[in-house]
Amino acid sequence: MEMSEYKEIFKVESEEHLQQLNEALLGLEQNPNEMEYINNMFRSAHTLKGMSATMGFNTIAELTHEMENIMDMIRKSQISLTEKIIEIQFECLDTLEMLVENIDDPDAVDVSTLQCKLHSITIPPSNVQDTMTVPAPVTKLMDPAPAKNIDNGIPASQSTNITEPLPCKEVMSKEIEFTREELAEIQHARSNDQEVFTIKVLLDESCVLKAARSSMVLMNLDKVGKIIKTKPSEKEIEDEKFDFSFVVVAATSESMGSIQQMIENISEVKKVELMILYPQEETTDAHTEDITKGKNVDPTNKNTIQQKKNESLKTGQSIRVNIERLDNLMNLVGELIINKIRLNQLATSIKSKDLEEALGTLDRLTNEIQTEVMGSRMVPIDQIFSRFPRMIRDLAKSEGKQINLMIEGKEIELDRTVLDEIGDPLVHLLRNAVDHGIESPQERAKAGKSPEGLVRLAASRQRNTVLIEVQDDGKGMDPSKLRDAAVKKGLMSKEEVSKLSDEEALNLIFLPGFSTNSVITDVSGRGVGMDVAKTKIESLGGNVSVRSVLGEGSIVTLQLPLTIAIIQSLMIKTAGETYAIPLNNVVRDVGIRSKDIKTIEGQEVILLRGEVLPLLRLNSILDCPVEVDDKENLIVVVVEKMGNHFGFVVDELLGQQEVIIKSLDSKVLRSVKGFAGATILGDGTVCLILDIGTLV
Repeated sequence: MEMSEYKEIFKVESEEHLQQLNEALLGLEQNPNEMEYINNMFRSAHTLKGMSATMGFNTIAELTHEMENIMDMIRKSQISLTEKIIEIQFECLDTLEMLVENIDDPDAVDVSTLQCKLHSITIPPSNVQDTMTVPAPVTKLMDPAPAKNIDNGIPASQSTNITEPLPCKEVMSKEIEFTREELAEIQHARSNDQEVFTIKVLLDESCVLKAARSSMVLMNLDKVGKIIKTKPSEKEIEDEKFDFSFVVVAATSESMGSIQQMIENISEVKKVELMILYPQEETTDAHTEDITKGKNVDPTNKNTIQQKKNESLKTGQSIRVNIERLDNLMNLVGELIINKIRLNQLATSIKSKDLEEALGTLDRLTNEIQTEVMGSRMVPIDQIFSRFPRMIRDLAKSEGKQINLMIEGKEIELDRTVLDEIGDPLVHLLRNAVDHGIESPQERAKAGKSPEGLVRLAASRQRNTVLIEVQDDGKGMDPSKLRDAAVKKGLMSKEEVSKLSDEEALNLIFLPGFSTNSVITDVSGRGVGMDVAKTKIESLGGNVSVRSVLGEGSIVTLQLPLTIAIIQSLMIKTAGETYAIPLNNVVRDVGIRSKDIKTIEGQEVILLRGEVLPLLRLNSILDCPVEVDDKENLIVVVVEKMGNHFGFVVDELLGQQEVIIKSLDSKVLRSVKGFAGATILGDGTVCLILDIGTLV
């Protein structure tokens, strides 16, 4: 593997650890007394430091070391957590992100000022240094006695030496010895109906960043339970002072099977062995000793049964795959589907039972391959959503506002290609909600609202689409003010805006150059954000809609396809040519009579289900030559754009079909509006896919 490949791995994993640090620091800011956030930060920072030192990126290693020092001092109660420390830690994270981004040019980022700030905390003046040291607490254990301690249920002892190993008969594993304090934790977990077990982890011999992999294991275990002991120690593991295997003793309420699978899914973990360390039921010493030796004393014991199931689990691994490889794989699947359709068409002219059976099997296998490839491209939307709490926090502070960000549906999955494209639109929508939507605490108090505004970011699944909502409980949008702003900006005339309904006036915010801000700020005022968001979403085959109630807030809804590689389409024919309309744009298809068509201000319309529906002749829009059409009955495909309905008059409906999108990469075709791409039909002909967003 080339050094450049190591760097890419380092950058990807560093970004993950920095995100975890961001999330933990945000949590710590909201809950300063929750030391678990400090522990999570400490582990992520230490892992990042070890990775950086291994790769020779000393500036990153030194900076994370300083962060560790601060967190360690807070953990030991040597300093208090203050707003200043929180701000400096956030500044550290921002600097680390820049250092990782400029990994080949570390001098591009100046860290000297930041290091001075860190040293002012970690290296106090000598005259106060002694007063800041807090002696470590001494744990006192009581003498052995028949009675049990109320807190943990362990036999009492007077010994204060908690580091001295117990005699062999009390040691519950051959590979690891326990102190009385650790035994107390084990017994305490047991008394709370938690399973306690050892996890032996073996890393692949080719693993480069052992510390990073082992820390990922420990962090995952921390999320579901408590780590009681490791061998080697956690510090030795993080410093890579171990071979490729280590043992962890953990207490957890989760099932062993799910724990094992979770660890096995970590890249470069070769093997995971789990064994129950202590049964939940009361047992004699002999029983305990037999279990630790691996003997099945009671075949009906639920822990023993679970252990057998875990032993039968096969080792699974996950690997990182470049998105380009997945794109290539998807293209090959697309070609396979096209050829499958072609074979099915040819088979209709050949009546052969054997051929039909073979094609049936091919069809099933092709569908399964397509499903698996599509699934491999799907990633949780949380990968995008997790970036926003920090952004909203910083934006709220700069605007002098109090904002509670609520995130829902983080587990919803989207195609990686779609996910990569929606980050910027969501940034614009969220910034707009904070800047334009949420009022200042003073304004909210006058309106009888809570000083803290609510911004809600939610994802949900709806058939073959994903809905993302950006909602705020701010002042809402006034349609009359939007009309005035459009006229003032020269985007529309007074006569034009007067004809807009309130719902249509809300869509003015998506016009290029539209803004209600008279002053341009770092956040908004240029009138490009909402336009960029709408354009990007529609380029993905999605839709954008907005609703608002004055004084109560607004909600912008994005409707996105699960994937943009393979889509369901309605195949139509006009002027002798076949076209595909993405099904998520189609509302319905209807038959109408030509005599029912009316004309309003030069626009053909028809009254359909109580709605005035504008009609568009598709052959005219596409400038396709056609003979004089005097049909009495016409076919109309009703489509939707930004909540408005339009009717395309077409010659023929060919039915629904799954099509593979081929992008129009040619410089000439790329500038042509109205087409989202092309596909190849089963007979080998090329079919253009219509882009409703630019056609209407």
